[in-house]
Amino acid sequence: MSSSRPTGPQYVTLVTEGGYRMHATITLDWELGAALYRVAELGGTITVGWESGHYYLSCCDGDAIEITYGKPDRSPFTHHFEDAPTVYGVVLAERAVFHPDSMSPTNHRWLVVRREIGGHYSPSAPEGTQRRTAAIVHTITRHMLTRPWAAELRRAHDQQHASARHRHHQQAIRELEDEAAKLQEKVNRERERAAVQAAVIEEAATSAGRVTALPAPVAERQPLAA
Repeated sequence: MSSSRPTGPQYVTLVTEGGYRMHATITLDWELGAALYRVAELGGTITVGWESGHYYLSCCDGDAIEITYGKPDRSPFTHHFEDAPTVYGVVLAERAVFHPDSMSPTNHRWLVVRREIGGHYSPSAPEGTQRRTAAIVHTITRHMLTRPWAAELRRAHDQQHASARHRHHQQAIRELEDEAAKLQEKVNRERERAAVQAAVIEEAATSAGRVTALPAPVAERQPLAA
């Protein structure tokens, strides 16, 4: 196995730009292509990976990051995750998606932070929890993206979604081919109509260039009576 794909846990100490110190155990999920940061100070896990749905969007440049507040689940319908972290006494819930370029260590508005209350609805976390969580996620994400195994982890993510993406492209090709065939029919009809009008123009030009003799005067054709 490649040396860029470690299998055992990694232990790191991370410090936010505000000075908050964290001790994390990193476990890499090579099936999902995600890094699980189990932070001792939070009593839970923050998972960092890539957002699979962003692949199908053409609205934005760059790769979207997906944060899971807890251990990841393969079901897209899961909202409450095992081993969710606690920030300022608030248990976090659900996922969050953002672009790395939007991250800021001093502004938390780029990150969605929701709290666990049970049930299907998770309200926004209190302001203080949002600020601290954004600082933590900023630090963890920057750390993950600069690791020597990050590129290999991204490849694992892409491999996980390659079959679905291939089907997506095949369907798109079929739809585009159908659209192209219909457009070609329209092009052919317009060419036929243009050819008809070109023939009319040519006929008019030919008629304009033809010289027609005037009829002879009546006196030349009928002599006057004696």
